[in-house]
Amino acid sequence: MADRSGALKIEYRLTFASDITLDTANSLRSRIAEILERPDFGALTILFSSEGGSCDQSLALYNYISALPVRVQMHAMGHVGSASIPIFLASRKRTCASHARFFFHEYDWTFEGPQTLRRINEAVQRLTNDIELAREIIKTSTKAGADIFNALDGTASPKIMLPEEAKLLGFVDDIDDLREATSDGMPFVVWTV
Repeated sequence: MADRSGALKIEYRLTFASDITLDTANSLRSRIAEILERPDFGALTILFSSEGGSCDQSLALYNYISALPVRVQMHAMGHVGSASIPIFLASRKRTCASHARFFFHEYDWTFEGPQTLRRINEAVQRLTNDIELAREIIKTSTKAGADIFNALDGTASPKIMLPEEAKLLGFVDDIDDLREATSDGMPFVVWTV
């Protein structure tokens, strides 16, 4: 597909399959920025799989992707769980592979070294806030129920959600293995983070 000037436009499919850390989040942001600056940029689909990781970086990536001036499609290509759920929900257009899954469980905190009462209290406050923010993102983006919300704080059992249920609850718009070019005929290339 070409733009008005006749230049060919490309859909970039950016593969991200990693835990969420400061380094991986920065790499994803950098790669997205690089793609958006390309003269042949036409569309961006993030092929996403992550077990989760840093809640701080999850929230930062959610806000970053939500604020992008272009439509971004998130595509769950494998396991999307824990702190990676809000990142996946950052896009208004979401799809998943036919064998993808979503995993919801109790958020946790890792301590390193000796702790004081003040550090422990700070961790409790931050973890509680991480859970509240994740719930709010899920609530505003989907039709999730108490079983999902309560899994985040451990008051319900962990939950695995398969594609059909994800579609029913609004986590994804469609189940698609993305084997073809986009419906508008735009060719695509695959990049990695």
